[in-house]
Amino acid sequence: MPRPPSYGIIYNWDGAPHGYSEVPQSLETFLDKAYAPLVDTQVGALFWCIGEHATRWPTDDLEMLGDVHGRRYESAHSYIHTENIRQMLDRGEDPQKALIDRGREVGIDVYASIRMNDNHFNGAQLEDIAELHHTELTQLRIDHPDWLLGDRTAEWFALSWDMSVPEVKEHRLAHIREVCTNYDWDGIELDWQRHAFHLPDEQAYRLRYVLTDLQRAIRKMTDDLARKRGRPFYIAARVSGSQERCRQIGYDIPVWIEEALVDVLIPAANAATDPA
Repeated sequence: MPRPPSYGIIYNWDGAPHGYSEVPQSLETFLDKAYAPLVDTQVGALFWCIGEHATRWPTDDLEMLGDVHGRRYESAHSYIHTENIRQMLDRGEDPQKALIDRGREVGIDVYASIRMNDNHFNGAQLEDIAELHHTELTQLRIDHPDWLLGDRTAEWFALSWDMSVPEVKEHRLAHIREVCTNYDWDGIELDWQRHAFHLPDEQAYRLRYVLTDLQRAIRKMTDDLARKRGRPFYIAARVSGSQERCRQIGYDIPVWIEEALVDVLIPAANAATDPA
């Protein structure tokens, strides 16, 4: 695998432009808002958040954003953001493909940024799931509270997936596989830091092989895709800002580097939960 380009500035965006227009947002308006801060700047790559737990594209095997509550929303913000995506899809438009195509036009590489264990459930606990109305909730999470960390991690992040559960690893890999195979990205970012609660707190270092195994599976998949398309498929990974904290969370960075499981390593803090 050749080295990734020297991008200068990597611009990591959470997909917010979907919420910058009243419903329905046109595809061209979305693209204009997404690329307005990037064109004719030192930005060489856009890391675009493709969502958290549900897909933003039609799927046969996973859950689509908005489906869990029948496209009924808990706030105006959730309605605007989600319906702008869903109505594009209803019209036969694909914002992911359009975003990549526009990047090619303006000379910016586009990566799918994947939040490995995002938790924006505002401190909800396992006993709250049945009554929780949140657009990013999925039926899988509702059906399997036993696959979540619960009281084995920081209270605010109780609804985080427990990556030591084999079914959870398979679910995350299936999501990432669809992201990678459905679109012609230049690479993916595995954002392990949003949020960095993947394993029971007292067992994370001992269980670090769990995250490494998932990293290996993703590397194998992207290498296979690179061979099929005849050009590299890069992997970036966002981890903690210190080796000590990486070990505590369960990131075995020396192994990831030794086995070439990552092409761009990004040491970064974790949404005010990491001293880095």
